[in-house]
Amino acid sequence: MIDIEGFKTYMYEEELSKNTVESYLRGIREYAALYDEVTKPNYIEFKRILMEKVKPKTVNLRLCAVMKYCKYKDIPMTIKHIKTPKLTHIDNIITEEQYKRLTDGLRADGDIVNYARVQLLAKTGMRISEARKIRKKDLYAGKVDIHTKAHMRTIYFPASLLEDIKPYLDTLNDDDYILRNEYGRSKEKGNSLTTRGFAAALNKMAEKYGIPGEVMHPHAFRHFFAMQFIKRKNDISLLADLLGHGSVNVTQIYLKQSEEEQKHAVDSVVDW
Repeated sequence: MIDIEGFKTYMYEEELSKNTVESYLRGIREYAALYDEVTKPNYIEFKRILMEKVKPKTVNLRLCAVMKYCKYKDIPMTIKHIKTPKLTHIDNIITEEQYKRLTDGLRADGDIVNYARVQLLAKTGMRISEARKIRKKDLYAGKVDIHTKAHMRTIYFPASLLEDIKPYLDTLNDDDYILRNEYGRSKEKGNSLTTRGFAAALNKMAEKYGIPGEVMHPHAFRHFFAMQFIKRKNDISLLADLLGHGSVNVTQIYLKQSEEEQKHAVDSVVDW
């Protein structure tokens, strides 16, 4: 039998992130629904079944889950992951024009809460999971150290951010979250806003200000920060540090143009 509960405890003891634990548990549950033990033939068949149902990236995530389980059980196992095509462009990032339309609209409507939420992400490059931990006192300290996976990451808060969201900060106590729940049920007010809650708020903003929904997701503002930073300061190593990437290879994607920009470049150059 597959020891799912023991595997769950093992992963938490390994200090894996909550999202990673949930992803690996999903993978091992899918495996356990088909097989009672981990063997190479079962593993290979599981891979084949996944390849017929889901995208290569998802296949590799599920295979990683089983490999992690093998490590937990000291089961010797190797298998090749699926090669995924290397991205040659980056898309689904909110553009400068869309960002300005969003922030101008929020300001004009006096929505200082959502304006502060958007600015916090767009001017720091934080992941939503990191931003949920930020309190007013952190901003006035100028920086905060956050533990991410195996290392500490320093997040800096630019002076322009504090200036832009000062009307909202003035309504908070020092220990209040910046991404606090302002509109939920009374027992939820004041708590840190959930990722799902913020995503729902972004969907409403997208509809209100005429912005495509695919670029209005919490992680889009992290991408926006990276793209704007690299345009103004072409220092990929510094950007990798600021984003908390373990390797500049991950950060290289922000040096690439969008698919639309690439097509425009080809259209303007190819005149023969």
